[in-house]
Amino acid sequence: MDLAQLLHDDRPFALLRRRSPGHDENTVEVLLGPVSTYDRLTDLPDEGLALVPYRQIRERGFDVRDDGTPLAVLTPEETHTLTLKDALAQLPAHDVGVRAGGFDVDDEEYAKIVGRVLREEIGRGEGANFVIRRTYEGEIPGFGRADALALFRRLLEGERGAYWTFAVHTGNQKGPEGPSLEGRGWE
Repeated sequence: MDLAQLLHDDRPFALLRRRSPGHDENTVEVLLGPVSTYDRLTDLPDEGLALVPYRQIRERGFDVRDDGTPLAVLTPEETHTLTLKDALAQLPAHDVGVRAGGFDVDDEEYAKIVGRVLREEIGRGEGANFVIRRTYEGEIPGFGRADALALFRRLLEGERGAYWTFAVHTGNQKGPEGPSLEGRGWE
């Protein structure tokens, strides 16, 4: 597949590089197909790429700040594989600038949250591995498919030791909570 085709194809897509058993880490997978949203993890189909937002931990009984990001699945109707070398040769390399960027939780508040988890959870033996969410949000003026591909290229070139490196473009620029999953809050 020529990745330039993704620029003119309206279908949602996912690009994956997986470093896991059974997958060649020098391969990039391309998935094309519709995206559907679901309410619960138990509702998901058996086949597809699940885009599971952090808020789904509420299904396990945890308190969570619900940011409205939908639980979605891309169901591949078409799949392709490329060598990493071929993918890098085909992906756009332009700069993608973020404007008005910042974290949703400021540094002081985040430090308080981390301190509380250390004292009240880790310090009491409740566990040693916690994920404390902090989202960086900004605007990418005119964000489009070419920008998603260029950002994926940057990740492929810059990631070291990541289990999965991926980009998903849902095509949903005006979803239930705003712009698409890969660009929530970015227009």
